[in-house]
Amino acid sequence: MAQFQARRGSPGARHSTTRSVSELGFTLVELMVALAIGLILVGAILTLQLKLTQQNVRSTDVSVRDSEIRTAMDSITRDLTSGGFLFGGNNQNCSAILNYDSGAPGAPTAGYFATYPVSALAGGAGVALPFVAGGGITLNYPAAGSANRSDVLIIQSTKDGTQFNSTANPVSPTMINAAYTPVTTGTLPFSTNPAPTVTVGDSALLQISVGSTPTQQLLCMRVPIGSTGVAVGGSIPVSSFGTLMPSNFYAGFSGQFANLGLAGLTGQSISNVQLQNGKLIDLGAPANTNQFIYAYFIDGTTYPFPTLVRATINALNDVEVAGSRQAIAAGAVSMQVLFGIGTPSTGVTSYLTWANVLANQQTQNVLTVKILLVTRSVYADRTNVTVQGVIPLQSQFSQPAYTNYTPTAAEATQRFVAQEVELTARSAVWAK
Repeated sequence: MAQFQARRGSPGARHSTTRSVSELGFTLVELMVALAIGLILVGAILTLQLKLTQQNVRSTDVSVRDSEIRTAMDSITRDLTSGGFLFGGNNQNCSAILNYDSGAPGAPTAGYFATYPVSALAGGAGVALPFVAGGGITLNYPAAGSANRSDVLIIQSTKDGTQFNSTANPVSPTMINAAYTPVTTGTLPFSTNPAPTVTVGDSALLQISVGSTPTQQLLCMRVPIGSTGVAVGGSIPVSSFGTLMPSNFYAGFSGQFANLGLAGLTGQSISNVQLQNGKLIDLGAPANTNQFIYAYFIDGTTYPFPTLVRATINALNDVEVAGSRQAIAAGAVSMQVLFGIGTPSTGVTSYLTWANVLANQQTQNVLTVKILLVTRSVYADRTNVTVQGVIPLQSQFSQPAYTNYTPTAAEATQRFVAQEVELTARSAVWAK
């Protein structure tokens, strides 16, 4: 029987090199497919991210515009509802205040301007605000040649009810004295007992009645207290002269009557008798006043986009208060102001621009004020290819007195929002 013998393999024998398919890796086709899928996914993610970014820009823009408009309306509401507060000092309200400043621009005659509790002025590049002296304020918007409209909203009021004159009893009635001719001399007669409580260097309001019943109005003239003297002819003289007084004295104010928008004044002039039946109210020194004029207008060049701003002007010397100008609403492209005309018994019966209020002699019948504010996108939307046409403000707000807004070429793909608010004018419901 053969014996079994174990044998070792030969040292030189070769092992099998057979491998499975899974150990061979990806083929070129598989790699290309995987790469294509990856690129598609990356593209989808980037597209989604871009869309989300664009949506975020739009949402941010809408939020910013809403915030800007809300801020603007809040500021305007606060100022306008107090417009006319102590408009006439701590005496009866004035229908209008006649002013003169040799350093102020204006038309029809440079230096003369009237102020009201609330009024408006048509804006436009190159228009100089007639009630601002010194360096003045010259508008830069809308651009020259533009068919668009943007108004200047003008509000005058006193910040608070604190005593703003330098005397305990600032109201001094004038008196009849034929020896005085204040129309041509600027010197008013006052009683010697009590003596007029005025301070040289202060500004004052001279209140007189003009017109006749039923259209009689209380008209005021802002004048400087230039000097006081000893009694002459049974009266104490108080003279007004300087840069805030016409060179022909009170006669100079008569030229404003035809443009005041008050019924019954056309063709009239100021008489010595009217001045000697008036009241002189000391308003205090300009440096200490809390009486201001607030002007809202659009600045088209100072900021990256058109911006509604608020300027504060000292009502006693016509100088803009240094450092007081505020940017109120970014992206504002048009502010339009209309005035609701009527009586307390009838309510508002029509809406007029301020120019038409003056032309129709309705300044004493202003009950409400409408403010329309149009704003555009603050952040550019590069994917919005829709070209914006004329914005039909007249039909949207059923108000033919508005002016439709036409976007400029640079605004063709911008988004726009128009909002309107109507506020009651304080002075219209209080007796003059």
